[in-house]
Amino acid sequence: MNEEPETTHRARPQLAAWDVVVLLATIFAAGHAPLYAVLAGPPLSTLVLDAWATLLFAVDLVLRFRRPVRVGGRPLHDLRAIARRYLATWFTVDLLAAIPFGLLSLLPALSGTSWPRTLALLGLTRALRLARLARLQAEWRAQTLVHPAVYRLGFFVFWAAMLAHWIACGWIALGGPAQSLAGVPLYLRALYWTITTLTTVGYGDITPRDAAQLAYAMAVMVLGAAMFGYVIGNVANLLANADTLRTQHLARLERAALFLRGRGAPRALRNRIRDYYEYLWESRMGEDQRLFDDLPPALRIEVALQLNRPILERVPFFRGASEPFLRELAQHLRPAVFIPGELVLRRGDVGHRMYFIHRGEVEVLAAGDRTRVAKLADGEFFGELALLTRQPRSASVRALDYCDLYTLDREHFEEVLALFPDFAAEVRRTAAARGGAAVA
Repeated sequence: MNEEPETTHRARPQLAAWDVVVLLATIFAAGHAPLYAVLAGPPLSTLVLDAWATLLFAVDLVLRFRRPVRVGGRPLHDLRAIARRYLATWFTVDLLAAIPFGLLSLLPALSGTSWPRTLALLGLTRALRLARLARLQAEWRAQTLVHPAVYRLGFFVFWAAMLAHWIACGWIALGGPAQSLAGVPLYLRALYWTITTLTTVGYGDITPRDAAQLAYAMAVMVLGAAMFGYVIGNVANLLANADTLRTQHLARLERAALFLRGRGAPRALRNRIRDYYEYLWESRMGEDQRLFDDLPPALRIEVALQLNRPILERVPFFRGASEPFLRELAQHLRPAVFIPGELVLRRGDVGHRMYFIHRGEVEVLAAGDRTRVAKLADGEFFGELALLTRQPRSASVRALDYCDLYTLDREHFEEVLALFPDFAAEVRRTAAARGGAAVA
């Protein structure tokens, strides 16, 4: 029964909404059917909802014969093949759910006779449709960023509530609650016994009286103990892994500190390294750059362009660049972090890359790194002449505070310019126009 909807992007929202409506109807029917079967008579309000659920199941049954599916990862659109597959998988379950057994059981009652329990019990087959929800859990897990333990606990709460409801209905069928009760009080009494038994805190005010009730109570106790162990295990896992990335970050800090202390590194150096890692964590600039390496090339380029486009558009000689040029260039930007007082580049060194300031401030120094000649902040850039020439740096640049920068290597830049010779000439003209104001 591994059937997945395959739709176009336009049809997907409508089908998704329909699936949610049918799923809600399924949950209602799975809860209503056993209650309907064990109580002396169904309330009128629930019968109306049951009729609507039956109508939804019937419509869904018809739609399933024409709804494209995926088989083995491939879309299946042939109507005959879809119908054959549906008949071999979910058709029987959906057909039984579309038959209004509960409403049919009322027909004898209208003639003055008692409504037959057999038809009402057949309505329990609607609970089989919940198997669809169990299958969808795996699909939804792949589409959500919720912590796995939280996700599992959320579904566990749902299934535990549904199971408690079913067990309470079974306790009513065995005559467990006081027989003098009826309707809602009878159900609440049975649900009370179910919860106290499942949670293994039974107070003893409701006890089994015959062999069938004793066997039923023991089975519920065993089930409750298993559920208790599952909850404890998942909660412990959730607390232990509440922040996996933070745990990994602290472990890296501890390893670096132990290594430097063992090698006799000065305390000032160790503190600078610790501050660097802390800022890297807080700014999230240290996220793994290989995170999207397994994406297809086209999708990986799209991610790079969306992340780096604002940075490139701030540079004057990149403004007006074509979309293909920006797509190529965006792939080669790399993040870099500098701490206060650290030299980003040094006067006299041969330049190999230019820098874009994403966040922070730097100062341009001359005359032996003692005189400030310029101050650059968010959105500005420097070192661009290193992309066009091989001359030494004409000035030093020092970080005034924590700086988030992006770098572009000359090698990668030349590769991109080789693909766009016309734009390459424009870049050189713009760089020449900046003249001495540029930091080589």
